[in-house]
Amino acid sequence: MTGLRMLIVSATTVLAVSALGVVMPSPARAVPGPPSVDTARVPADTPPGPEGNARQTKGCAGAGVLADSDLTQPPPPALTLQLAAAHRLSTGAGVSVAVIDTGVRAQPRLANLVGGGDYVTAGGDGLSDCDAHGTLVAGIIGAAASPADGFVGVAPDAQIISIRQSSDAFSADLPPGTDPNDPNAGRAAIELRALARAVVHAANMNARVINISIASCLNAASGIDQGELGAALWYAASVHDAVIVAAAGNTSSGGGNPGGSSCSQNPPESPATPDDPRGWSQIKTISTPANFAQHVVSVGFTSPTGTPSPYSLRGPWLGLAAPGTAIVSLNPLGGDGVVNGVAGPNNGSVPVAGSSYAAAYVSGAAALVRARFPQLNARQVIDRLTRTAHAPARGLDNTVGAGLLDPLAALSADVRLDGSGVGRFGSSALPPIAAPPSRDRLPRVMALATAGGAVILGCGLLGLPVLLRRRKQAR
Repeated sequence: MTGLRMLIVSATTVLAVSALGVVMPSPARAVPGPPSVDTARVPADTPPGPEGNARQTKGCAGAGVLADSDLTQPPPPALTLQLAAAHRLSTGAGVSVAVIDTGVRAQPRLANLVGGGDYVTAGGDGLSDCDAHGTLVAGIIGAAASPADGFVGVAPDAQIISIRQSSDAFSADLPPGTDPNDPNAGRAAIELRALARAVVHAANMNARVINISIASCLNAASGIDQGELGAALWYAASVHDAVIVAAAGNTSSGGGNPGGSSCSQNPPESPATPDDPRGWSQIKTISTPANFAQHVVSVGFTSPTGTPSPYSLRGPWLGLAAPGTAIVSLNPLGGDGVVNGVAGPNNGSVPVAGSSYAAAYVSGAAALVRARFPQLNARQVIDRLTRTAHAPARGLDNTVGAGLLDPLAALSADVRLDGSGVGRFGSSALPPIAAPPSRDRLPRVMALATAGGAVILGCGLLGLPVLLRRRKQAR
């Protein structure tokens, strides 16, 4: 009878637990996120230069003015971002912005331009641009106005430090005996190591903002070591308090990246993965350095009016968005004029577009904020930029991050350091609907338990005569 009693008690307990809906907690899982950083791997700030011998293998890219263009008027992004009004509050004076790119050609309208070094060719100063890219980026950040056109940079009084880190027109010779199957011996890995050194160099030159508009797209299973780059970004952001702005990357060829490089689009975030709300585990294409979101604010691109571009690479690292089409900037071939087109296929021209230029708008805005609020540290500057952006419907997503940049709001909104203030365009939480009063479920549980126990007891009693008869026969 002892075994029968235990069976009845166990069955009653199971019924009671089921009625209460108790579920044993599953072991906690680590939430996916940005790659970890080994701070011991910060590269040395050696004199700028390439890893090996570099030689030019392509002609330099061209740029020009597209047909039927009226460049006497302010370009559409400047109107959307209200740069004229923002300049009444700040012009970026006293702030240095490092442009780590394809180099910047000296321009009369970049009076505060200085060379920061060259990681493409030995002995270079960073003041040459064979790719018609870095000059366009630098112009958006810091070009002075001219009576000949309607273009002006976001922070026209900021200093620009040009560091040439890559060029599609040059190739580096690999050392003899290099394994061609080693992912860390190829061009992508070489450029990432050069980028890491350039970031450390920019930080040591006291750049208050570092713009990186060259996005490297890697397959999630590429095996390329990003350890030095992550450590360099940490060093610049945490040790030197630099605001680091990186382009998110583009999914189509064109003006966004030198050579028309493109990235395969990532899937959107899914509500089916609540433990990974921004979809870090679903990444197919890594955009670096944007993926180091703990140290970098990455920027996707939109139309001038804020419509997200389908060609902007999605990712859980997205921090902000800014206009990346209808772009006008300084002529990378020299002079003091402006262009809105770059070389395209079949000897034609295509509009300047891409996340590279959206990142430049954010870097310029960061310079404005740093000049107006010099007491803010880098994280507080980024917080001000993101909390005053025009937020998307869900408040934060993988296409535009916290939303469309608004420099004027970033310079004027009530954004308190304790986090209690709100920006002008932040998302609002809906008030929760009151839940109906819960019913007392104990009577139901006890009834079920009693009924279940009675059924089991009854079954046991019905079988008791049979059990006793078998015992008697066994004797």
